[in-house]
Amino acid sequence: MDIQINSIMRAIEFTETSCPRTKAKECSCGKVNAITEAQETTVAQCILEHSDTVKGSILLIQAPGTATLVKGTITGLTPGLHGFHIHEFGDMSDGCKSMGGHYNPDGVDHGDINKGHVGDLGNITADDSGIAKFTIEAKRVELIGSRSVVGRGFVVHSDIDDQGKGGDEESKKTGNAGDRLACGVIVARSEEMTEAHGGTHTSSGRSMTKGEKSKREKNVKGMKKGKAGFKKRYGKDAEAVMYATATKQAMK
Repeated sequence: MDIQINSIMRAIEFTETSCPRTKAKECSCGKVNAITEAQETTVAQCILEHSDTVKGSILLIQAPGTATLVKGTITGLTPGLHGFHIHEFGDMSDGCKSMGGHYNPDGVDHGDINKGHVGDLGNITADDSGIAKFTIEAKRVELIGSRSVVGRGFVVHSDIDDQGKGGDEESKKTGNAGDRLACGVIVARSEEMTEAHGGTHTSSGRSMTKGEKSKREKNVKGMKKGKAGFKKRYGKDAEAVMYATATKQAMK
């Protein structure tokens, strides 16, 4: 297990380096295009929004037979503990209010990460500067299959989550975690999407040569003849995916 976890952690660090968050935002909160094909390692990402002060980026990684790792950094928080959950919907039409309750496919009471809602991830801790950095091993969170959390959303709350131990009805529902400070949609990241938002070829990690750039442009020109197919699958990210695919072809 340690070997598997270490390999996933290396994948997380590589993905973070290869996917600048400023570009990842472009495919995070529009139409969600869930990628359902099982890959060797499945990656998803969430960019927290709907707050003037609280911002964050979260990565989810799941390799076959292992727990999903949730790794992120959230800034602009008050120092201390904050409830952190996966919510039922990826609907931000009314900000964080429209994201529904905690993701709870088993219909159980709110609790801790091991026996509450699937979306119950406990608390994250912000330091004196208001920054929370965390890595959570979420054994019940799935990225593929019928219980996938792709298309659902993360919410960080104003208060500590009592993890169902508050002794009142609200504790059994929300953990008395308080207001919703920021939220974002969980979006699957295929290899093509990772490259589209990364700027470098993920297989080699090197910059393109002048000749390769020229070849890429020719490839993109050809792909645009079939743009409808890309747009149907990737929506607003269609052109970015075409460039990523053309980059891979040019650098072979």
